[in-house]
Amino acid sequence: MATGTAFEMHGARQVLAMAGDALHLEQQILAIELAVRNAPNLAFDLARSLVETVCKTILTDQGVTPPDGFKDLLKDTYSSVQLTPPPADAAVVEGFRKIVEGLDGTVFGISALRKNEGLASHGKDAYAMPSEGIQAEFVARAADAIVSFLYRCHRQFSSLETRHLIYDDYPKLNEYIDETHESVRIFQYELAPSRVLFATDREAYREQVMEELPDNASDNEEQETEGT
Repeated sequence: MATGTAFEMHGARQVLAMAGDALHLEQQILAIELAVRNAPNLAFDLARSLVETVCKTILTDQGVTPPDGFKDLLKDTYSSVQLTPPPADAAVVEGFRKIVEGLDGTVFGISALRKNEGLASHGKDAYAMPSEGIQAEFVARAADAIVSFLYRCHRQFSSLETRHLIYDDYPKLNEYIDETHESVRIFQYELAPSRVLFATDREAYREQVMEELPDNASDNEEQETEGT
């Protein structure tokens, strides 16, 4: 029942890199990657939970209180992120509308599997046959693609700032810190001062961001312009 090779949530890990210090999300990703190989039925529970976590994170980032019901949670998340690239003509909008309908079908399919096959959500016959690893991988990859798409739309098109500092968002500040301070040496390792500050005193790093914000903002805008 185990898959032959290690499974990795590539999309969700991209979300984790953008989200910053999201320990709960990191734990979920690691749990799914292990479950696909070692406990396939548990992957159904975790895949649905991952979608819920990312949807709630997106809404909370944007100052919206996540609703209790799962259907409402999805609806509010779709409404809060810009799913179509601006500007878009009617045919493009219609195409993305159909994709959203497909997202709904996929997510509710994951929910159905969680209800009937999940290991953690509901009790079942002790002699029930577990699902195969390949089935768990299919569900996990579906959830992986969904959360990556939703969160990347949230970060790319939203005009709102997220709650978390992301180290790679401030290259000019990091370069300035590294140029004006000596590297930190621990045994044979040499660490960049900017990374040490970010990792050990996030509030102090945030203060530097606020002081350098105009320069950093323009630096980020230049990078985005060059990438288009």
